Amino acid sequence: MKKDIETDLISVIVPIFNVEAYLRPCIESILASTYTTLQIILVNDGSTDHSGEICDEYTRKDTRIEVIHQKNAGLSPARNSGMKAAKGKYISFIDGDDYIHPQMYEVLLEALQEGNYSFSMILGKQVYDNDKSYSIPSAYTKSILTQEIMIKSLFNHSTPQQGIKEVQAQVVWNKLYKRELLDNEFFQETGTEDTEFNCRIYQKSCQAVIIDIPMYYWVQRPTSITHQKVNPRYIDRADSYYLCLQNIPKENTVYRGCCLEKLFKMIINVRYHASNTPYRHLAHLTAKRLKKQTANEFLKNRHIPFHIKLSLLSFYYIPPLYSGFMKLCETKARKK
Repeated sequence: MKKDIETDLISVIVPIFNVEAYLRPCIESILASTYTTLQIILVNDGSTDHSGEICDEYTRKDTRIEVIHQKNAGLSPARNSGMKAAKGKYISFIDGDDYIHPQMYEVLLEALQEGNYSFSMILGKQVYDNDKSYSIPSAYTKSILTQEIMIKSLFNHSTPQQGIKEVQAQVVWNKLYKRELLDNEFFQETGTEDTEFNCRIYQKSCQAVIIDIPMYYWVQRPTSITHQKVNPRYIDRADSYYLCLQNIPKENTVYRGCCLEKLFKMIINVRYHASNTPYRHLAHLTAKRLKKQTANEFLKNRHIPFHIKLSLLSFYYIPPLYSGFMKLCETKARKK
């Protein structure tokens, strides 16, 4: 680590709600960081378990830790509270039930300082039962991501050779952002807060750098709402892409085309997966509303290939056709 960046403060924002079984490993992993100039902001979002008490306990152990206790308001308001309290030159987000590699901030900061980048990012790894896979390869590569690649990857619209996986582009927890990039930017309450947030941030970015090693450990909890096949937040994801569309300038028809295509795919997926659930009526109304709001532009956008328009509209208007398509895909996947 270069001495001239060892004093650059990183604000680490940790939103917390009822994760007492996972919170200690999360906080301990941050405290074990080889980069030590940290402001650790724990935002207890009205937890009803012992999460708040654990937060208070750690403030007595390390002066770098601050705690914000607030009424339950949700993930976005919790992150926003942390951002308002952040004093660092750089900002990072960690979910309260995940944990990180000890060298993550060291690697992210060194990469960010090497060029004119708006943010740096590493890969996330899904883990189970707090499996601390701390080994990383001795050799790894760094790649520069242009604004075009970042935005297209956000909507799963880049090739593997050009971009990054959609989920890595969408989430905020695998990134280290320059503070000025986030000035006057806050999270909206949507089904995929990260996607809508990053859509705004990427349009302010010139380029970023990605280090292709997994250093963020994304703990998989079967009881988590994100692991339920269909829930209201899943349905809200379609609205998130509509918010993304509203944040892309009208004249930027390329990016709007990428977003529109993703939005229509999401509309069809939401309705299909909710068809035999208690949320089917909500999904139907959401799909109908969003189709009405965007169909005209979807049809007119010259960057969306005709065969894509034809197939997606066919799937929308003929649901059994999409059901048959999905069953065929599932059959092929099982044979692999």
